Amino acid sequence: MISKWFLLAAATLLLGACGPGYLDAGKKIAATDQNKQVFEVVKTYHAAVEAKDIDTIRTLVSKRYFENGGTTDDPSDDYGYDKLLPRLEMLVKIVKRVHLAIQLRDMEVAGDSAWVEYFFSGRTLISEGNTDAYVKTDDTMRMRFAREGGKWMIVGGL
Repeated sequence: MISKWFLLAAATLLLGACGPGYLDAGKKIAATDQNKQVFEVVKTYHAAVEAKDIDTIRTLVSKRYFENGGTTDDPSDDYGYDKLLPRLEMLVKIVKRVHLAIQLRDMEVAGDSAWVEYFFSGRTLISEGNTDAYVKTDDTMRMRFAREGGKWMIVGGL
């Protein structure tokens, strides 16, 4: 016969294992529904980049998208949604292949806004003129989001 203590211990172990899990290897970011929804947009974006699928990227990016061009004190390099897509289209013309790996580092969801910090590394085969060359890139990025019409949209950080 199974003892009450065994059943209690088994139930405790099972309940303890039934948490939300984590989205990151460091077990900092809980796999809540909101966090999973936002991170799914990041993964969809990266898959679209690898596939050079501008149409999918277009569906992920808000019309309110804004970048300061990496310089906060120089507004001349700022751009929004209207200039983002032509930049992406230009890149697709010279990029033959993209291979990316991403690693989630941190994230925060607060109401209808969120941000995700991730590390990426990748190789890109670029063709300019008659020359093809692989370029290796790695960096930490912070992508910003806003919930619009119940859907998480990228508003910055591409």
